[in-house]
Amino acid sequence: MLPGRAGVRQIFPELLNALFRVTPPTALIVDEAPWFIAVLQFLAHRGIRVPADVSLICTDDDLAFSRCDPPITCIAWDSQPVVRRVVRWAGNVARGKPDFRLTKTPAKLILGGTIGSPKRT
Repeated sequence: MLPGRAGVRQIFPELLNALFRVTPPTALIVDEAPWFIAVLQFLAHRGIRVPADVSLICTDDDLAFSRCDPPITCIAWDSQPVVRRVVRWAGNVARGKPDFRLTKTPAKLILGGTIGSPKRT
């Protein structure tokens, strides 16, 4: 979502405000638990209810979610194959060898209470 972490504390709420300004999303997929918690806080502060107004999914199954009620909907996946692939890719690129191989990583959706029913229009 963000290219770097410098100044993120100021930029992140601005990005979320812009996202909800015209046509609010009905769902967000958020990367990493700290960002997910920041999104929850942003939504709560503005009276936007999860999952009644917006559904939320986190791309990581984080220990921080273990005591949440309702449970957080998240994605469980093993990051090690991705890390190994990135290391191989960097090595190939450093040797001047093009590397465009696709790597698939199995993932599992862990359903929680942060996904609501679709809105009818």
